[in-house]
Amino acid sequence: MFSYLRRVFEAWIDFPEREGKVIGGKYRIIRFLGMGSYGLTYLCLDIAAGGQVAVKQAKPSKGRLGRELLRREIEIMRQLLHPSIPRCLAVIENKKRLYMVTEFVNGQTVEDLIFERGAVFTEKEAIGIISRLMEIVCFIHHNGFVHLDIRIPNVMLQGDRISLIDFGLASRLGEPARAQPDADEETRLRRTAVVTSDLYAIGHFLLFMLYSGYDRSDAHSESTAGWEEELNVSPLTKRMIRKLLQIDTPYTDSLEFMRELDDAMNRL
Repeated sequence: MFSYLRRVFEAWIDFPEREGKVIGGKYRIIRFLGMGSYGLTYLCLDIAAGGQVAVKQAKPSKGRLGRELLRREIEIMRQLLHPSIPRCLAVIENKKRLYMVTEFVNGQTVEDLIFERGAVFTEKEAIGIISRLMEIVCFIHHNGFVHLDIRIPNVMLQGDRISLIDFGLASRLGEPARAQPDADEETRLRRTAVVTSDLYAIGHFLLFMLYSGYDRSDAHSESTAGWEEELNVSPLTKRMIRKLLQIDTPYTDSLEFMRELDDAMNRL
């Protein structure tokens, strides 16, 4: 009964702000964009400048923890000044509510492109996108951080432009694990603050794009075949994925992976 009442309370207190509400006297909500584990994000109009911005609110139900995590994200984003990472423009604190204002990134997530638009990525296209994404990831790693949430909803494409968003789980390299000590192996591989966590996520990201062109009509519904049997990819791409997923000895750093990516781009 207590867990049920808690869920009801959280749903009520975390209900998105209404469209048209002005945050901090400067930003009018256009629409609600989505909710994560610790925050709610809105598309807003900058009333003074006239442009659009994204405003992330610390989830009220998370209380002090939610605000601490958002402050942490603000601190990290202020250090990662890169054209493919949204800039933190302002911070608003009102009573017990905390908001971060960032650039709004136009475009579509890779998730929407695959599952809503039916986009199909060839092996060469997928490797090309990974190569551009890794330029951002290498920048993050060079500055002493890991993203820890590289997934298809957090990578946006607009023409030739690529952006990496949502740094809510980002950590400094070598920080204590964000995952609980009893976390499963998948969570440990994704959430430990080491370079291989981001590379592991890149491996799954690449598989999502490669599976966008997979023809399931020829596959048996009960098939237990894995990606190595189902996907028709080059031996070099297969080798990279195996190393990214730590099936084989993983890459020692991002630059080692980038060298093999460049080789793959030249051969495909």
